[in-house]
Amino acid sequence: MRMEKIVLEKVCWKVKATTAFQFLQLYYSLLQENLPYERRNSLNFERLEAQLKACYCRIIFSKAKPSVLALSIIALEIQAQKCVELTEGVECLQKHSKINGRDLTFWQELVSKCLTEYSSNKCSKPNVQKLKWIVSGRTARQLKHSYYRITHLPTIPELVP
Repeated sequence: MRMEKIVLEKVCWKVKATTAFQFLQLYYSLLQENLPYERRNSLNFERLEAQLKACYCRIIFSKAKPSVLALSIIALEIQAQKCVELTEGVECLQKHSKINGRDLTFWQELVSKCLTEYSSNKCSKPNVQKLKWIVSGRTARQLKHSYYRITHLPTIPELVP
């Protein structure tokens, strides 16, 4: 995180991005600025955000640098949408953020695998068993008067042509 802040300061970005969501917002807005007006709908921020949420359902993504994870999600979406004009923008962001090409490729592969599994029918079907939480007695007493319900995982919205 310290290195990412130093890089942002060196390229004169007055931004305090510390989470993957903040980097996703930052990278998205920078890429949108370089697009012609008629192509600005090619990237859907809500879809990118849903993909980030899907990734955070897996513990392994907590080990990723926030900037690398955000750029991985955006790069994969650009590849999927075949937005050739944005590929150069991603490379520029990668260079200025000092993200190693191998790191980016590694996390892109993990994100791709995660999103493929997440959108499969196997993952979409709810289990008939109730979700059981194992908590300590102290936590159970604190939660005694609270009731939380997990309805469903967020879905990744489909792009409307």
